[in-house]
Amino acid sequence: MTRHLFHFDLKPRNNYGDTVLFELVRQLFDGYSGREKFLVTSTTNLRHMVGPRTVERINAESDAVVLGGGGLMLRSTNENANAGWQWNIGLDRLAAIAVPLVVFAVGYNRFEGEPEFEPVFTEHLNATVEKAAFFGVRNHGSMEAVRGYLRPELAGKVLFQPCPTTVASHLVPDLYVPDLAPERRVGLQVTFEARNELAGFDGREVFAGLLSVARDLRRRGYELDVISHSDVDDAFADHLRDHGVPARHVRLHAAPRGLFDGLAYYGRLPLTIGMRGHGQMIPFGMGNGIVSVAARRKLAYFVDDLGRPDLAVEPRGDGWTTRVLDLVERWFGDPDGERAAFAVARERLWRTTLDNLGVISSTLTGDAGDPDAFVPMTPFERELALNTYTSARTADVEAGRAQRLRDELTQTRSALARAERDLRRSQEEIARGGLHLIYRNARRRVGRVVRGRG
Repeated sequence: MTRHLFHFDLKPRNNYGDTVLFELVRQLFDGYSGREKFLVTSTTNLRHMVGPRTVERINAESDAVVLGGGGLMLRSTNENANAGWQWNIGLDRLAAIAVPLVVFAVGYNRFEGEPEFEPVFTEHLNATVEKAAFFGVRNHGSMEAVRGYLRPELAGKVLFQPCPTTVASHLVPDLYVPDLAPERRVGLQVTFEARNELAGFDGREVFAGLLSVARDLRRRGYELDVISHSDVDDAFADHLRDHGVPARHVRLHAAPRGLFDGLAYYGRLPLTIGMRGHGQMIPFGMGNGIVSVAARRKLAYFVDDLGRPDLAVEPRGDGWTTRVLDLVERWFGDPDGERAAFAVARERLWRTTLDNLGVISSTLTGDAGDPDAFVPMTPFERELALNTYTSARTADVEAGRAQRLRDELTQTRSALARAERDLRRSQEEIARGGLHLIYRNARRRVGRVVRGRG
């Protein structure tokens, strides 16, 4: 019997990695065991506050809940007092979910130098792990970090579940190129944010170092692509252009219907130098070579899981740009051998994923199913999935706008109530012989609130 799944997800247009990630989660569950075990039938934005109606709908219409993947354990994105991390559900609503909870391929994303989570995070994370029928984390580094917050008896529930992007070649096999022509082209996916500086990195030095790498690669005969997963990534394309370094600019987040175009693009690119987690996981999943400029801890976590910690280069100190160039040359020195080694690593992650889906299926249906009967979507089915994604995203945007309007209305009402209280106090003071000025100022304050300036 097929189990209907409710998916807490994100549908952003401003970050290509997150855009494609959640869709691949759905395709992974839907395609497992000949498409006979799971079907994702409903989704909602995990950052929106979960209210009683959502919980009622889940309990009435779904057989299980899936949360993830993504680097959800982060306090600075969608900061909230309900959970302390991105999933915005209070403990009472979490407890009210009556169907099994599957947490799938999530990551610990707190940057070095960022403040520690609020105490509610520890309480909420323990409650989530305790409730979960399956709790899968996307790398071993994140697993250790998560276990540090848990009661000892819960630590064993934290399991390794790779991000579905790392096995993308199995999910979209028609976009994967097994015999890639040996084109000397390198992608540069470069991003730098204030959080990187908190971790002790200097953005000017990183950009200067990668400008030097780009110039050196051009001198050695490589063509360059600058890959943007988000608007902030465009800055490096501008940087190269301003310094006269020719490069093609590929903006994966900008195409309205480009959900799967990025996978096809990476399937034809030989190697990517990347600074985002998904700026390395997606290329790897589609057969690229990777070199990680690791200004984020999660990049080192990923290559550690591949058994290739040498692929992470920390962008500070002396000699780091030389290491990046050496890794590029090593890949192009034996591209067939390197791709074959990566294919073995990708197959290992795929088997882990299928094994985990078997465990989830056993828990939800009493039968592990057939892990070797995975059915990927056809190009036509992906087009239908894209239409569904686009419609759902439109509804998500409207729901977010409605929530903001409700929040603004609540704030205005609160401001008006405070002003009315001040007015009453002033009137009482006047009645007791207070100054007329107090009354007049209070009246003005109420007027500003009513006119929308309070």
